[in-house]
Amino acid sequence: MSVFRLCAALCLSGLLFGCATRPVAVVEKEHFVLMTKSMGKELQARRLLDKDGSYVPSLSFVAFRDYGGAIFNRLSPEFILRDAGFVYPETTFSALARPGTRVDKRPNGFTIEDVMRKIDVNMVAVADWNYDGENEWIVSCLVEPKRGGRTRTYYVLVPPPRNDKEPLSGTVAAVYECFGLACNIYVRDSRVIERAAANPLAPPTVVQDLVPGLQPVTEPPKKLPPDKRSGGVEERAL
Repeated sequence: MSVFRLCAALCLSGLLFGCATRPVAVVEKEHFVLMTKSMGKELQARRLLDKDGSYVPSLSFVAFRDYGGAIFNRLSPEFILRDAGFVYPETTFSALARPGTRVDKRPNGFTIEDVMRKIDVNMVAVADWNYDGENEWIVSCLVEPKRGGRTRTYYVLVPPPRNDKEPLSGTVAAVYECFGLACNIYVRDSRVIERAAANPLAPPTVVQDLVPGLQPVTEPPKKLPPDKRSGGVEERAL
């Protein structure tokens, strides 16, 4: 019996519950767990988690050689909300590293810290977020003001670069905002994942800033696109 038929048989018999779950390649498990805690319903709605909070690891995943370096040097911080006096005119995160700024680089992320704020960016996972057949990098970006106020963790979708020089641009999928112990999650319907404007092949995309309080948490879609099945799945609990 083939692996696909075995999976189907187990689903019908009720012994395997993750067949409808789409694969996820987890890069930083700690930050993936944090994401599931803050926006688990959204991940379940997109079938990246099952009803028990488990995920199916991608069996064909090949890791990028330097996520942290690519994000630091090529991703634009323009997705960060421009409030509390913060302005991000820079084209990349690396441009934020000015004299007096502390930078800690890691294989899968980095931290930028100055007198005003701390920005902690981590590569979380790789998955097909919007059912278009293409995987996206899921990146978390925690912005924490030094003088108090709201902290926000942005979950950003980044199309993987197709060469060593392509600039990266992110689409905000969700914002986890906390003021003291009061926290809320705001999500958006990320059907279109934008690429950098410098890419001539990318279709024009109108992207508006995500305004907390105006975007409700996404409900599970009533009709999901047909799953693109692949042979051999293994469900992994968090």
